[in-house]
Amino acid sequence: MRIIIIGGGIGGLATHHALRKNLPHATIIDVYEAYPSALTTNGLIGGGLSLAPNGQRALSAISPPALSYILARGYPNPNVTFRNNSGKMICQMLFAEYFFLMFEQVLCSRAAVHEALLVHDDIDKKVHWNYRVKRVFETDTSVKVEFEDGSIETCDLLIGADGSRSVCRDALYGEEYAAQYDGMTGLGGFVPLSSLSPSIQSGLEKEPQVITLSQNGTFGMSMCSHPSDPVQKVLWFCSFEIDTPPARTTPASELIDQLLARYSDWKSPYDPSSSSLFREILIKACEGDNSKWLILPRYFTPNLPHWTSLYGLSKTGSDGAATGSGRIILLGDSVHSMPPDGAQGVSCAVEDALALALILKRSPELTSETIKKVAKAYEDIRKPRVDKILAEAKGRADRKRGISYLTLKIREAAMYIMSWLPESYLHDEVFGYDTQAEVVKYYRDVATI
Repeated sequence: MRIIIIGGGIGGLATHHALRKNLPHATIIDVYEAYPSALTTNGLIGGGLSLAPNGQRALSAISPPALSYILARGYPNPNVTFRNNSGKMICQMLFAEYFFLMFEQVLCSRAAVHEALLVHDDIDKKVHWNYRVKRVFETDTSVKVEFEDGSIETCDLLIGADGSRSVCRDALYGEEYAAQYDGMTGLGGFVPLSSLSPSIQSGLEKEPQVITLSQNGTFGMSMCSHPSDPVQKVLWFCSFEIDTPPARTTPASELIDQLLARYSDWKSPYDPSSSSLFREILIKACEGDNSKWLILPRYFTPNLPHWTSLYGLSKTGSDGAATGSGRIILLGDSVHSMPPDGAQGVSCAVEDALALALILKRSPELTSETIKKVAKAYEDIRKPRVDKILAEAKGRADRKRGISYLTLKIREAAMYIMSWLPESYLHDEVFGYDTQAEVVKYYRDVATI
């Protein structure tokens, strides 16, 4: 049995580890990545993220060494402070307390997560780098991958983990469900804590993660290095509505004036005497290596009817005779690219990887019939959960668009009320999710039908 994974990002590498751990050793598992090297790929995975408890729980089942690597480089913090742009506190919320969930929110760089998956088992030496996919298509008995250099590889099962602009997704839908820009753009980067004024450093010690909300955008900052790291880094990020997003290669020097005009008048209780917190962070973010910003126009994938080829193929996804047998399976951003507002993109991709591996483990012989059952089980288990998370993330993103003063005050009041609700009420459905338990439950329920 041969399985090909398209995509050497976080989702693709997590899938490789999950399959390698759960499938017979004789199974051939190949990862193909368009970028020329691990260094190039990791360098493009910029910015920071919040790795939620559910993502850590899934990763601990896939690769305990990778999770340990991340935890040794991230900042554990379950508490988020929300303020308005006048500096007034709206509320503080618990987002993931270890006492209840056995895992707590960890703030870290995206690169650290990717590195963790590359380092474990020296997977970077096993990835086929510099292979750009031109087309993916099914035959009656296999899947074929055509690369831009003209070479073709054949496999029994193909897993598309090739991001929001997925070529693998085209095999199912063509351009019908292409990722769409939602009118919001995010920017972010890192600055050394030691470079900031004492008042800002003091503020981050008291409130390690702060998100400031206004009528027309947000600005956040958080600690994102392990407390023992001698060089503490601060992640900053902002989002705002813009019709035409800047190119991802736009230098910081061409964006700084726009950001200063938008944010420099915002207030914080930790403003230095000679400037404002927001202005200082943005100015520092333009110095030296700090100027390597992540520019992230927000693309999201419309809700796909299906995540596998079990229910049909596009014209390019078939050899002309095949009608779809479930041999192409999508996961991660290729199937549910979501705004970062839900802080669940990476966690859901890792859950996808684990769920698929556990389902395949129950079907070690991949016949035409078992592949169909695998595809159906994967969708049944994963799609309802992720569709709900995706809808909630889009709702949060929409609430950060330009809004009226009245709507702003209603939002602040609602957040304050929510902050008094038990964390279990707010977050257990998402953070308490256990992928292994859900797979067991699914098969137990199926057996009783």
